[in-house]
Amino acid sequence: MDVLEMSRRQHGELVVVSLAGEVDLDNASQVRLCLAEAVRTHGPRLVVDLSALTFIDTTGLGVLVRQLATLRERDGTMALVAPDGLVLRRLRRTNLAPLFPIYDTLSQALA
Repeated sequence: MDVLEMSRRQHGELVVVSLAGEVDLDNASQVRLCLAEAVRTHGPRLVVDLSALTFIDTTGLGVLVRQLATLRERDGTMALVAPDGLVLRRLRRTNLAPLFPIYDTLSQALA
């Protein structure tokens, strides 16, 4: 099993949270706390970089959807970086992809 790694950094008005490894039931609460803390500390404009994620289950997808809903209530934004691969396919199969602006690269999301 891949260990989850999370990092965050400020980029202008945006905060970038990068996730690497696997997001599943066992660590989804850690992801939720990381995203909430990033928004609380840096503001309501969030980019979540999933390009190094090797797996995400429905619990992890639920964390992303709930964070998006919270941000929208506060006039915030949330974009995802999900190049073609398992994570993007999972977003598409679950019909969640249309909810988010999705970019192939972090530089595109930051432009």
